[in-house]
Amino acid sequence: MRVQLELCLNGEGPKDLPLEVFWEGDVLKGTLRQENPILGEILLPFQSRLEGQRLTPLPLPPPSLAVRGEVRPRGEGLLFRLEVALVLPEARNWGERAFFRLLQAVFLRTLEKALSQGRGIGV
Repeated sequence: MRVQLELCLNGEGPKDLPLEVFWEGDVLKGTLRQENPILGEILLPFQSRLEGQRLTPLPLPPPSLAVRGEVRPRGEGLLFRLEVALVLPEARNWGERAFFRLLQAVFLRTLEKALSQGRGIGV
């Protein structure tokens, strides 16, 4: 499952998304924070290397996000066109598969809710 997201940043993180982003050299790093009444706070980190105008995901241990896309200058900021995928460990049994499907649903619902507030393109 992947989500397409478009953000325009001008030195600050996105205000409508529970997302923290920052640059460290040529690496974009961040964390998506999700509150869930059953699971508590879920932290999904990501790292992507900037190569020209392309962002390439760097592997992190699951659960995490794989973020790829492109970055272009826009006004006094940057326009990010991103494709975000949830990375989960390999399920070893039916219980883990069911739990991972629940995590995917929580992830998609949170992003869908945030995107419906006027940010991003499609789920």
